[in-house]
Amino acid sequence: MANKQNKKNIQRPAAPARPLQAKVSAKVSEDGKKGLNGSLKLALLLGILSMAVYANTLKNGYALDDFNVIKENSIVTRGISAIPEILATPYRRGWFVTTNDLYRPLSLTMFATEYQLFDRSPVAGHFFNILFFAGCVILLFYFIQGLFDNKKPAVAFVTSLLFALHPIHTEVVANIKSRDEIMCFFFAFLSLNIFLAYMRTGKMKQLILGCVCFFLSLMSKETVITFLAIIPIIFFFYRNENKKYAVNISIGAIVMAIAFLGVRYSVLSAYNANTTSDVSFIDNMLSAPPSAAAGFATKVVILGHYLKLLFIPYPLICDYSYNSIPFVTFSDIWALLSLVVYGFLAWFCVSRLLKSSKDPMAFAIIFYLVTISLFSNIPFLIGSPMAERFMFFTSVGFCLAVALAIEKWLLKSDKAEMIMLKNPIVMTILVTVSIAYSVITVNRNTNWFDNYTLFKADVDKAPNDSRLTYYLGTEIATTVAGQEKTPEATKKTVAQGIEYLYKSLAVYPDYSSAHASIGNAYFHIQQNDSAEVHEKRALELNPKDAVTINNLAGVYFSSNKYPLAIKLCRDALELNPQYVNAYSNIGLCYLHMGKIDSALLSLYKAVSVDPNFSGSYENLALTYKAIGQMDSVKKYEARAKQKPF
Repeated sequence: MANKQNKKNIQRPAAPARPLQAKVSAKVSEDGKKGLNGSLKLALLLGILSMAVYANTLKNGYALDDFNVIKENSIVTRGISAIPEILATPYRRGWFVTTNDLYRPLSLTMFATEYQLFDRSPVAGHFFNILFFAGCVILLFYFIQGLFDNKKPAVAFVTSLLFALHPIHTEVVANIKSRDEIMCFFFAFLSLNIFLAYMRTGKMKQLILGCVCFFLSLMSKETVITFLAIIPIIFFFYRNENKKYAVNISIGAIVMAIAFLGVRYSVLSAYNANTTSDVSFIDNMLSAPPSAAAGFATKVVILGHYLKLLFIPYPLICDYSYNSIPFVTFSDIWALLSLVVYGFLAWFCVSRLLKSSKDPMAFAIIFYLVTISLFSNIPFLIGSPMAERFMFFTSVGFCLAVALAIEKWLLKSDKAEMIMLKNPIVMTILVTVSIAYSVITVNRNTNWFDNYTLFKADVDKAPNDSRLTYYLGTEIATTVAGQEKTPEATKKTVAQGIEYLYKSLAVYPDYSSAHASIGNAYFHIQQNDSAEVHEKRALELNPKDAVTINNLAGVYFSSNKYPLAIKLCRDALELNPQYVNAYSNIGLCYLHMGKIDSALLSLYKAVSVDPNFSGSYENLALTYKAIGQMDSVKKYEARAKQKPF
């Protein structure tokens, strides 16, 4: 009996359990693999859609700041050999101004490389903008996935889809210059994804790599500095599995920011550019509001306008200058409404956080408010009252909030997961919005074809914007007029440009650049008296404008007043010792005065200042022709036609 009892008690329940455990493990592994494949497919779909809606920008040329940052930038156009100088100089060093308070070398390095490798073609610039924008969308998708521990794949997809197609991003993607914004976003979200991986594994190499990516984001554009607030919020509240790792990430980000600011300070100080520049009225009218109350109310209205464009992205314009958004007070209904909306957002965010420190909607609102604060003009003035590119980061918060709202309030559940994308109501909304966004985006891309197309389209939408009408008038009087075949047609086109420039002055009579452009326009149709009047008025308004001083010298040169022209050119050089046009023009004046040695001295100085300025070689050829040295004439005529590299 005892033996039988012992036999009865000897059980092996673990034996049949092992196959069961193996099956469960296999199922989990299989599901995880399917999940990974599903995420990869969604990421690829987002990338394809992102590239598809911007494919028509490949037909576009250069527009707006593409000229001073790329095509007409004396440093960038030297190609790869200029990269060391790019890393050691302010952002716009290669343009007319010699100093400024910006340091964004990464995008300039890319432009210099592309400019050399792809034979100055804007197609390459547009292609890489599209490619890296698609990368931004994919990185955003994986970040939202990781932020919510892979429990909200549909929310991640909808957020990234809205971000990919939203028309407010057309300025960033269609304008090659905005590569700085794209690369800033790309490396910022790449760093966040790597930091999320570090929180899971604790591998030091991931922490270091994440910090390097954050540094590269700062080197692209300094506006990612707001992530010094975003990063602790993410890793101390939303992904706070390990406090030590969260501390390491936060400290790493701070160290990278300090390192960047140190490099930036060193570079800018070398060019006496490490000072805050005064913001002009035409750049940002908030610098001189009619009253403090009106200034604050207008800032609040602009914040409301950003929200309006996120919900209804029309009209989109490339420049928001005086007087596209007029000054208002809090008697204005839109100022009050905007104040109420932002007050509600703050209250709603706090109330959600009090219920749960990991509330997803609270994070969306926090991300929106933190990233937009830098461009609100409230803590400090920036160089523009408003710009659509300022919403590139900020729109992430909006898109995430919309995706969460669909999940929570339309499906009545925060555990819908991929079922969300199978709901007919949700899919109808998503398809409708996606089609509408795509159509607006594709159509807006065509406006960025060139400067004339862009300015004409936007002036029609914002006729009271002084700078937009100035841009259009200048483009017509210079580029468009320069394409005319006959003197009569040229004169007629210049007159059309002058008409728009006078419209600009009707909005803002003290706009010095508009006066200067009118002076240039009159000069090109040989109305020197009118040219002199407007160039002088421009200098009364802005006496330190070296370009306008040089242009007035050109007026005197054409009137054979060579000594006066030389004096003005020297005045321009006192303001800008690197202004190659002034040296070249001095040489031309001396040539016409018969002072060949002085002419050659000035022209060789011009060549030493900027070896890529073709005008200096053209004037050297003229000078040697005057003294019959034909070998030198041929040499410098050939040099004038050479590529910069």
